[in-house]
This record gives sequence, C-alpha cells and structure tokens, in this order.
Amino acid sequence: MHRTTGPGRSCARRRALPSSGLPVRPAEVGTGRGVLRRGPVKGTPVRTYVLDTSVLLADPAALGRFAEHEVVIPVVVITELEGKRHHPELGYFARSALRRLDELRVLHGRLDDPVPVGESGGSLRVELNHTDATSLPSGFRLGDNDTRILAVAKNLADEGSDVCLVSKDLPLRIKASAVGLDAQEYRGERISDSDPGYSGMAELDVTGENLDALYDDGVIDLDEGRELPCHQGLVLLSERGTALGRVGADKRVHLVRGDKEAFGLHGRSAEQRIALEHLLDPEIGIVSLGGRAGTGKSALALCAGLEAVMERRQHKRVVVFRPLFAVGGQELGYLPGSESEKMSPWAQAVFDTLGAMTSQDVIDEVLDRGMLEVLPLTHIRGRSLHDAFVIVDEAQSLERNVLLTVLSRIGANSKVVLTHDVAQRDNLRVGRHDGVVAVIEKLKGHPLFAHVTLTRSERSPIAALVTEMLESVSG
Repeated sequence: MHRTTGPGRSCARRRALPSSGLPVRPAEVGTGRGVLRRGPVKGTPVRTYVLDTSVLLADPAALGRFAEHEVVIPVVVITELEGKRHHPELGYFARSALRRLDELRVLHGRLDDPVPVGESGGSLRVELNHTDATSLPSGFRLGDNDTRILAVAKNLADEGSDVCLVSKDLPLRIKASAVGLDAQEYRGERISDSDPGYSGMAELDVTGENLDALYDDGVIDLDEGRELPCHQGLVLLSERGTALGRVGADKRVHLVRGDKEAFGLHGRSAEQRIALEHLLDPEIGIVSLGGRAGTGKSALALCAGLEAVMERRQHKRVVVFRPLFAVGGQELGYLPGSESEKMSPWAQAVFDTLGAMTSQDVIDEVLDRGMLEVLPLTHIRGRSLHDAFVIVDEAQSLERNVLLTVLSRIGANSKVVLTHDVAQRDNLRVGRHDGVVAVIEKLKGHPLFAHVTLTRSERSPIAALVTEMLESVSG
C-alpha cells in the first residue's frame, strides 16, 4: 500500500464498489402510498389508510407518519397488540404502540372519533364499526382477524372513502387486492431508492507517491478519505500497484495488511480482509457482515470470536444467537426433546462451520470450557451480555426494532457481529430493504460501527449459481 505526504495531495478519484447487486427502491416520499409524505401537498385529496397489526409492530410511531391523511385502526388490531404484549421479541413494540394510543386517548378523551396526529393535519381513529363481512366475497368470510380488517377497509371504500390498506403481511395485501382494495406495503423504515446500498467498500485512484507513503507509514491523509464514512474499506489503485486501506475514526486512511488472521483463518478477498480488520479491532463495537450464502460471513465471525476469546483473552465467551425462523416454517416448539435438543438443528449450522475450520478436539475443548454458546434469539430478552463476543446470525430475518433491542442488550466489554443475507429472509414481515439494511444506513459512519458486504463465494460453483438465482427472484 502507499501513502500520501500530506492532506489534499492525492489527486484521488473515488468510485463506489458494487453492493452485491442489491437493488434499493425509493422511499416513495410524496406518493401517499405506504410511506407517507413528510408534509402536505396543497390540493391533494385526503386518503384513508387502514393499518394492520404488522405495521404497528414494525414501527409503533407509524401512527403519526401519514401526513395530512386519515389513519384508521380496526379495533381487532388493538386485540392483536394485546395478545403480543408478552411476546419475547415483539412484546416491547406491541406495548409501545398501545402506549402511544393510550396517550392519544388521555389527551383527547376518546379514539372512536378522529383525533389529530402529527404536524400536517392528519387524524387517527379506532374503528369500532364497518365490520360486516357480507361486503366480501363468500370465500373471504372466514371469521378470522384478517377478515375483520379486510371488512373494515372494504366497507369504508364502499362508502366512498379513498382507502388504502397498509400492511407488512404479504398474504393480507394479496387478499386486499383480490377484493378490489388498494394495498401497499408499509415502508416507513426503508432507505432511499437513489442509494444503491452501502457496501462498506469503495475504490480510490491515487498517485504512486500516495501508495508508497501508505506502505511506509501505515497511514495517510487524503481529502477524499475525509468525505467517506468512518471504517469504510478502500481499494487504492495507482500506476505502481494497489493497496487495501480503511478510513479510521480520525478520518485518515490506514493500511490494511493482507497477512492478518483470526484463529488460523486468512481473508482471501479484499472484502474478507477488510472484514477481518473490523472484527479484530477492539475499538469497533458493532460489525455488520452482509453477502450471499457462501461468502464466509459466519466463518469470519466465528474465527474472530474464538481468536478474541481463546488467543487474545479480550472476552470470556462467544455467544451465537439465531432467530427461530426455519426453512419451511417449522417452529422450535414442534420439535421433540429438551430445549437443547430442540435447538440442535439451529446450532448444527454453527458447528458445521467450525468443523470445516478446526478439529473436533478443539471444538470439544471450546464447549467443555463454556467458551461457546448457541442460543435462540428469544433468550436475549432481559439479559445484559458482558465480556462476550456476540454473533447474531441470520439477522436479515429480524425486524428493525428487534435488531435495535438486540443491540441494546450488549453490555460492558462486549462486541456484536451481525451476519445477514437479504436474499434469504424467512420472516415475511421483513422486506428486502427493511430491518438490517435500514439499521446499517442509520449507523454507518459512527466510530463504533463498521459494515462490509462480501461478494466472492467460497463455496462450489453450484452454490454460487443458486445464490445468484435467489438474488434475482427475491424482492
């Protein structure tokens, strides 16, 4: 790698690296569909937005995000929120939504009539009527909560209201469209479509003198680097060669050496080497590793964790949390055996990864000494994790608010790693650009946070082909 002799001497040109081909749609601010406008547009007719439970569980503040429009909450949604109050992952958000509704009730006295919300002249009411399901086709009159929500939206539309049913529940949106209703996904936490997605990597064209200086001194000062987010990985290109670097907390470009290893694992690609740099840096508290299946996310995280625990003694144990969303939807409670036996299919993926990198004797020693735990994510509720290297695997299936709850549980002298592949979401309530993608967008640039998207598959050509196909059909 090479250096710069002083600030502003680089003549560098920045190019963003592709972010694994992940498309990002616009937030649709101003469309009045799903994500509401940030302010009223003069002369725009007021719409009636009927919200289902999934919207309030994803974003309790959604009640006030619909600008000058009318928000309708079917009373059955209140019942469903009540039923989720003690859910291990969603309970906090159910209670938060109920508290917001109660604050409006206390302020205005009642909610069955429209009450003002937001700063743009919008209103909200809890709908007690319009529940007659005879307005729906006979095949839709199932007597369940979806039927009741659809009936409210359909009856209001039949009375002449410009109704849009807003939900993060894909089947409900399909049902709504089938009965002639406008149905939109709630996208309140989505990032802008104009942003191709933060990959954590970029290219910089620099002079040969810059590159020489970076190799000699280990750090250079580039004006272009100061414009980039903290901990951004850089591929530096010059007529004399190339180098890897990253933007430090001091906004200078620091050399990333290719010989760094974690528990015997070396980075093969530029992204993996940058990832190892982030994982082994004790000053970074949250590391996000994205990428397709087979790019090495879990292997890098596990090896970095074992390196930090067994070799560097920076933490006391590695704790791997996995969400309980299985391929095919098989819930944990329906599996036979004790809790540890129920968790075995989820934990096996972790041990498979370890088995490919080290011997069974080492794995047994790690387990016997209590240095590795694999737990369902539900176990994080109520815990504060101190002196731990925490890995949250399959984070793409977690809603944004659940992810924030997980991060809030990290205690003193702990580090958390999020591994995720947005093409393999098992939770239908999480859109491709919700959840972990929105969290990355919020946290990028903070000195305690680093992200990199891995792009090179380390598995077989067959696995790489299937992952590419999966990318093209997911959305």
